[in-house]
Amino acid sequence: MSPENDAGKQPLSACPACAGRLVPRELTCVDCGLLVQTRYRANEFVDLDDDSLHLLRIFVACEGRIRDMERALGVSYPTVKSRLGRLRDALGIGRDQPAAAGRQATISPARRRAAVLDSLEAGEIDFDEAMRMIANL
Repeated sequence: MSPENDAGKQPLSACPACAGRLVPRELTCVDCGLLVQTRYRANEFVDLDDDSLHLLRIFVACEGRIRDMERALGVSYPTVKSRLGRLRDALGIGRDQPAAAGRQATISPARRRAAVLDSLEAGEIDFDEAMRMIANL
């Protein structure tokens, strides 16, 4: 099975054979063909589909002003709010979490656990540190 995906489809973030978590390990320069192989960290945006990424770009371009987003997207205020709610849920951000609480508070515990395991596998932290970090999630 090819790891390539058709443009516009959901990114391939789960193994098609066992549903395990996939991690990026290779980048290729389209100009010179240079191939870089290492373990790259995924982030909370890797699982977003094209529509969610587009909404996020519009949100940033409009500096978070929903009225401007209405015009940019050609939809009503409730539709923008609904789409933003779905985006928030896709990113694992809870409704009751204050925006100023910081990046760690907006990432779901499962994603934080995965990040700790990634750091352990990459040799950035040792086993004991990983266990302490997971216990504090």
